[in-house]
Amino acid sequence: MYVVSVINYKGGVGKTTVTANLGAELANRGMKVLLIDLDPQASLTFGFYDPDDWRERLRDGRTVKRWYDGLRGGTAAVTLGELVVTPGPANARLTGAGRLDLIASHLQLVDIDLALARAVANGDEYDAELFRVRGSLAEGLHDDALGSYDMVLIDCPPNFNVVTQSAIIASDHLVIPAKADYLSTLGIDYLHGNVRELVDQYNADARRFATTRRHHKVAPGVAGVVFTMIQLMAQRPIAAHQGYMDQVRALGLPVFPTVLRESVTVFATNTPRGVPVVLRDRTTSPVVRDELRQLTTEFLDHLQPEGAVA
Repeated sequence: MYVVSVINYKGGVGKTTVTANLGAELANRGMKVLLIDLDPQASLTFGFYDPDDWRERLRDGRTVKRWYDGLRGGTAAVTLGELVVTPGPANARLTGAGRLDLIASHLQLVDIDLALARAVANGDEYDAELFRVRGSLAEGLHDDALGSYDMVLIDCPPNFNVVTQSAIIASDHLVIPAKADYLSTLGIDYLHGNVRELVDQYNADARRFATTRRHHKVAPGVAGVVFTMIQLMAQRPIAAHQGYMDQVRALGLPVFPTVLRESVTVFATNTPRGVPVVLRDRTTSPVVRDELRQLTTEFLDHLQPEGAVA
């Protein structure tokens, strides 16, 4: 099982779009994919479930907030496997033996992040507790009920708080969506540096606090930066966008060759409800679908997960 976090400090850069469509296309190629929504805005969750449906079926007991609640000892323990749901409309569009599942987010997940941070800050064993919380998601993903998944994709919030840190520590790779503009690319170098510092600190803490043989050195790498909302001219990014893309390449980070063009009509429309763009029918731009599928192929070429269908 590969665990991949989709992350950027900047919001509105297409993290959720990339997560949903990458997961859907992987499932359409025969993989068993689990999406985890860690963003309190819950955009990934609401892409698959109507808000009313979420309130009636998921809000009180089937979101990742319930699992993070358990880290504080405030509620009965629950495993991540108990929170998995299977969005019907998306899975009905899959052509092979794959499956696309979800662990939904909650609008109050931001409160969990603050509560965990306070618990760590006020604890007598600060370093040990911070190590435990940072490694909690990696530990939770060892749930036997999740053993059949080929891929876990985590939609991270646009911050570097403790919930985001737990996703990074759980990950084998990071995918960084970014718009080709000043604000979106500015933080990529800082993000990469902060990830390195977090990983170094966590591995150092592991030598002090790890109590099980299960622990292993974590080393998530950047699978690639994917540029989104790109304006094209003659099938190439316009000059203004190309300049920012070149700046990111100059950092030495891998960049996916395929870019996702700006298409407000396609990506802003949630019709049919709960079906990512890459699985929709001919009413969706074939160019956009082709870009998403090519991006998926490049992603697989980088990871080369066992059993993947390229």
